[in-house]
Amino acid sequence: MHRKAYRIYIISAFSLFFITLLIISAYIPRGAEDEPVQVVIKNGMTLNGIGRLLKKEGLIFSSTLFGLFAYIKGGKLIAGEYTFKKNMSTMDIIKKMIKGERNIYVLRIVEGHNIYNVAETMEKANIMKREDFLSLATDKGFMERLGIKGDSLEGYLAPDTYHYSKEIEIEKFIEKIVQRTFKFFEKKEVQERLNTLNMDIHKVLTLASIIEKEAKIKEEKPIISAVFHNRLKKNMPLDADPTVIYGTGGFSRPITKTDLTSPTPYNTYTFKGLPKGPICNPDKNSILAALNPGNVDFLYFVSKNDGTHIFSRDIASHRRFVTVYQRRNTKKQ
Repeated sequence: MHRKAYRIYIISAFSLFFITLLIISAYIPRGAEDEPVQVVIKNGMTLNGIGRLLKKEGLIFSSTLFGLFAYIKGGKLIAGEYTFKKNMSTMDIIKKMIKGERNIYVLRIVEGHNIYNVAETMEKANIMKREDFLSLATDKGFMERLGIKGDSLEGYLAPDTYHYSKEIEIEKFIEKIVQRTFKFFEKKEVQERLNTLNMDIHKVLTLASIIEKEAKIKEEKPIISAVFHNRLKKNMPLDADPTVIYGTGGFSRPITKTDLTSPTPYNTYTFKGLPKGPICNPDKNSILAALNPGNVDFLYFVSKNDGTHIFSRDIASHRRFVTVYQRRNTKKQ
């Protein structure tokens, strides 16, 4: 064989061997361990950046090899938090990222839950620690950036089920939830009601949150709303137990006489008008009820202990019903 042809043959054979070795190595796991390794791939990371991160975590042999085969595979790597194992090959990792098989966390914000409930839900869902959420939920700078007039996220977290992936900053995730609430108030008919009632978003959410805690059935929400609107017009205290409970933080115990006289910004027995802010996250029906109170002149209501209420126009009737239903409740106990 001619010397030049022989040299070409050798180079070609070596190149083929090298390429074959590269391909084989892409299918060989970095290790044998099956312990999960959590890796967060942020939006905007390059192939080189992802490769360096995976190599640092001991998941791949070579960041260059990873980048090469990810490029050859031609699929877009989807950002997110992934659970990898060291017994996965480079190609296994690439395929998983192309399919976007990342960790998705579910957050369900329940109507009537307050920020303390949401904080517990956040932690149980492994999204963030309870204390970290409460710190962010009361951060003044964060409230200003979101356009919230109050001093916390209370009332602004639209009840719904949300899906979170950790390539998104948690502040951005929460911001999108809050934007859902603000978007509702951008509707023309809602803006018109705000102007008619001479109320702003914060006041409506505050009233809606009280309605949410007082009303057990949807049909009663406009009537309960009317009671509070009527009391506000007559410059009467709202006398709403849920606001007292929120102010004292006594969520897991019965309300006491001491609670009713405790001077908090939420004790609507001790001052006239609305409390300083919402006491929970109200649903759409409660917000609509706050904007559209029923056409009734009731000023009082008391629970019938079955999820419904009986309404009164005067204090004498109200006291009579309180006595009747409190007595029934005592007998049941």
